[in-house]
Amino acid sequence: MDIEQVCKDVLDIDDAVRFSMIVKDGIKKFGGYRYNTVGILDSDELDQSIWHANERMVGRKMAEHKLGKTRYAMAEYERVKRITFPLENKTLLLVSVDIDSDHNKIIKQILKMLEQD
Repeated sequence: MDIEQVCKDVLDIDDAVRFSMIVKDGIKKFGGYRYNTVGILDSDELDQSIWHANERMVGRKMAEHKLGKTRYAMAEYERVKRITFPLENKTLLLVSVDIDSDHNKIIKQILKMLEQD
């Protein structure tokens, strides 16, 4: 899987996608904000957010033997929606979208894209 291309493809799905990043073992590998988007979190807050997203996904893995494989997880805040997609080998795709976006449409397109890889 070409992680750089995945991030670029996610940003191309919809103008409402603000951010796309690949994280491996809780560490940023590639990606960032759309060129015309100002981040809400500062660098340290973003690093903490990435670490917590990774830890939450590790916790979800513990129940997969009964619930099935995690396809994605989403949180909706007042200013942004954040979606986490588990990939292979302790790797995550983190995506944020505008609050008024059609997140279901975006999620379906990302899942379809990931299934093709």
